[in-house]
Amino acid sequence: MLIESPRFGKLEFGEERIVTFPEGLLGFRDFRRFVFHQPSEGAALIWMQSVDLPQLAFVVVDPRLIKPDYEARVTAAQLEPVQTGDPSRAQVWVILTIPEDPTKMTANLQGPLVVNVEKRLGVQVVLNEEGITTKWPVLEGMRAQGRACKA
Repeated sequence: MLIESPRFGKLEFGEERIVTFPEGLLGFRDFRRFVFHQPSEGAALIWMQSVDLPQLAFVVVDPRLIKPDYEARVTAAQLEPVQTGDPSRAQVWVILTIPEDPTKMTANLQGPLVVNVEKRLGVQVVLNEEGITTKWPVLEGMRAQGRACKA
């Protein structure tokens, strides 16, 4: 499959790389098929590129890279769309918001993406736990842990 992305130009990938979000994403319910694109080997930040709307892409990251104690406590009901009852068998990502000043980048820890890699199904869940926010300051949090960020 080939899509023309404004960010990456022509992206060619096999159908087996498409992850479907049966319920869509919050605010983007109509767009359900995405490809995870790692721009360089070992990059921590991954692009989640829409297959259906090439202009739509999100930057995602494994939340444990930016907050090592992060734990997405999800229910079995929340995992039904990805056809797994075991969150340890799924990959968890969080969406980043990168403003004009990238030092003010934030992560949506309250709305993680849970992906069943084997079945290529994903869901965005909403966590209602104390201390979890939609605007967790990525660089500030990493500095507090004595970690550096590599894109």
